[in-house]
Amino acid sequence: MKTGPAHDDRQDVTAQLVQLLPELAVTLYEAGPHEEARRRQRAEPLTGRQMKAVMYLAHHGKATMGEFAEGLEIGRAAASELAARLIDKGVALREPDPADRRVVNLKLAGTAEGYADRMLAQWRDRLEEAFACYPGIDPETLVAFLRNLIKQLKGRTNP
Repeated sequence: MKTGPAHDDRQDVTAQLVQLLPELAVTLYEAGPHEEARRRQRAEPLTGRQMKAVMYLAHHGKATMGEFAEGLEIGRAAASELAARLIDKGVALREPDPADRRVVNLKLAGTAEGYADRMLAQWRDRLEEAFACYPGIDPETLVAFLRNLIKQLKGRTNP
């Protein structure tokens, strides 16, 4: 068992991160496009997975069901069900590909697209502000750490 100041410091940081993660999750969820959904006639808030899907579509513009499933790291059946729920909520729509009518793309519906774009811009601004406060942080290391943490939390092995 490791002991000493370096080990104690790492345990202290880990303990702080364990406390911060739930707050980060709640904050990200609350900053999502829920108000937009509530203003619609079917006033159900978006789930965390639905919010992730909205942000994915905002970032990619449109996606086939296969791309959507792969991008969200879920199976095709789960992606199809998720897409159906987004369509039911009026947040997304299916659109035939003009180049190949057999291909159907999923994309955000009108106001959801604008809202998601604003949300992504707001998150980018907040991240830039946070990075400006800590110029010594290596962004690439932070991103690698967060990706690995997500994999660990999902029960996957190291990269």
